[in-house]
Amino acid sequence: MSPNSPLQWSVFVLEGRKSPGSESGAQPPVLVVSRESANDALPVVTVLPLVGLKKGRRIYPNEAFLPTDSTELEYPAVLMAHQIRTIPKSWLSMRKGSVEDPGLRSAVREAVRVQLDLDSGAHDRTETATRLES
Repeated sequence: MSPNSPLQWSVFVLEGRKSPGSESGAQPPVLVVSRESANDALPVVTVLPLVGLKKGRRIYPNEAFLPTDSTELEYPAVLMAHQIRTIPKSWLSMRKGSVEDPGLRSAVREAVRVQLDLDSGAHDRTETATRLES
């Protein structure tokens, strides 16, 4: 990992650790989703684990499908926003690829929005602010 290369949207294997959410002890890759300014300033990054897509598996609203031709991975993957983690940067090992496609980045953001219920929170804050101003 080059010290000057951006981490956000990069796919990494974790150094000597099982991936967050991995029950088998395997090391599936993770996608770094934390913003680059935070990645530069902090010793940690926020990641989402990726698992291989099994035939017939449903993709849930808090997940995103990542095809091989858009991620540089050897297999189609499912991003799991329900297993979001913040980990030390030192755990990042080999860079496996990246998510460059704007449509896929939007799908990742939407999966995180669904998981964290961000849209309704914004509405609730606006509603609360309106009530406080009255």
